[in-house]
Amino acid sequence: MAFVKMEDKRSTQLVLPLGLTYEPKHKDLVKQHWNVTFARQGRMSVTAKRIMARVIDQIRDDDFKLRPYYQFRIVDIITDAGITKETAYKEVQGALRELLAAIWEFESLDGSEWFARHLLDSTKERAVGYKDGIITVLLNPQLEPYFIQIAHYSTYQLNNYMGLKSWYSMRFFEILSAFRDTGVWCPTVEQYRQLMDCSEEKDKRGKVKRDKDGNPKMKYPDTRDLINRTITEPLEELAGTALAFDFEPVYETARMTRGRKKITGFKFTLKRKQDGKIPEYWLQNAVVSQVVAGLRAWKVTDKNIALYLEDIGTKAANKLLYNWQLKENTDDRINDRVKYCNAVFVRMGKAAQEQLKQEVQAVLNGTAFK
Repeated sequence: MAFVKMEDKRSTQLVLPLGLTYEPKHKDLVKQHWNVTFARQGRMSVTAKRIMARVIDQIRDDDFKLRPYYQFRIVDIITDAGITKETAYKEVQGALRELLAAIWEFESLDGSEWFARHLLDSTKERAVGYKDGIITVLLNPQLEPYFIQIAHYSTYQLNNYMGLKSWYSMRFFEILSAFRDTGVWCPTVEQYRQLMDCSEEKDKRGKVKRDKDGNPKMKYPDTRDLINRTITEPLEELAGTALAFDFEPVYETARMTRGRKKITGFKFTLKRKQDGKIPEYWLQNAVVSQVVAGLRAWKVTDKNIALYLEDIGTKAANKLLYNWQLKENTDDRINDRVKYCNAVFVRMGKAAQEQLKQEVQAVLNGTAFK
């Protein structure tokens, strides 16, 4: 696998590189398809995850197709202070190798159809690689439905995500973002293992490995070891973010014999579910802040805005504000804005959340790719 090498590695500091063929517009927001979030993702490096995040956050809501390639600066993903240029390049090269080898597997629910596609495209003249501090990534155009004009997705901000040091923390960040409406995620142990790449070990052919007794080999087979290895670090890393969470094991409810009860699942509860505060980064966004100002003008409370705006969406909220404005010069004028507007907004929010819960559960019950 060939990579474009840097011309000069003698400098020990990362510098702002030149040579971008276009200036990437980062919205610092990742909109990720639920079939990606809830896929059985193979564990990869933190740098590889950061690269994909920087690609996805360049995709706009009004894009109708993927760009031929995506570019960004190495300093956009390497945030560690004091890291040398040579070390940074080695990390990037290793991460790009991982992404070039990554394959998404698709299987129909009845098991009659199976096919696989690479995540990145290495068939074009312009290659996946890096040069002069610029990373170039080509997404496989056959996976366009999972990146462009997606209907079922979760979103998360990059300001905290890019600073995470653990793959498990990144997976928690992605998954918990899909449960911000309820504030609770309750997977079974088996569901959790699949989402965290801790299920059955497989060989290169995809065949499950077995021990001498014929039992499937599991990563971290002891559940308490699984907890220590995969949950302890995310608890600490996400503590200072909007996705800080509490954790408790779920034990079996009925047991015929004596002994310690078996852990059958986990319950993760978001700490910042309903604090009634509008996130500061919303107010820093021109579009969202304008919607918030409009809702406030119609006496919708900050608590209701914080609880439901993200699920309703800015387009639907703007349409609602427009309809309210139309009523102003009619016999249907809204006299009690506090009572009427909050009731309508909450009703819309709860309906949107219920639909989201049903769609998330549908994805969990039948993941489109592994």
